[in-house]
Amino acid sequence: MRWSDLEKGRLVTRTLVARQLDGEQAGFPLAAQAARLHRQREDKTAETVELITSRPKAELSPSQWLQANIDHWTIETGLHARLDASRHDDRCRLRRRKAVRIHAMFNRWANSLFIHWRTRPYHTTTDFTAAMAENHDRRALSAILSQRFPS
Repeated sequence: MRWSDLEKGRLVTRTLVARQLDGEQAGFPLAAQAARLHRQREDKTAETVELITSRPKAELSPSQWLQANIDHWTIETGLHARLDASRHDDRCRLRRRKAVRIHAMFNRWANSLFIHWRTRPYHTTTDFTAAMAENHDRRALSAILSQRFPS
């Protein structure tokens, strides 16, 4: 399966070759397919990655797989990049399941508030976090406890 499109004005060509396999062949218990994805962007070095999935070919065709991979990177460069850059999500050392979940919920909540507030003079989530923390977290607590988001 070959796919070419423009991303940010640059041509990107993706080639995905998939084959069926079983868990024993792959060394992964539930594996049903493996694929090799080759990406070539203008002015960049080509990149090849290997992918594995538990979904059989009848449920996930090469074109669907390629679209799922593209969609994944849309999410990764959107919310995840914002969380990594402003909330240092990748450096989080929490290990308990409940703690990780609560931490993730609050980080996403804070970013949602920032998106709402970015029409104001705050240009980054760091500026937003500093503004929320002023005066002993008055704005942050007000946002949590009130029915309406504070101005």
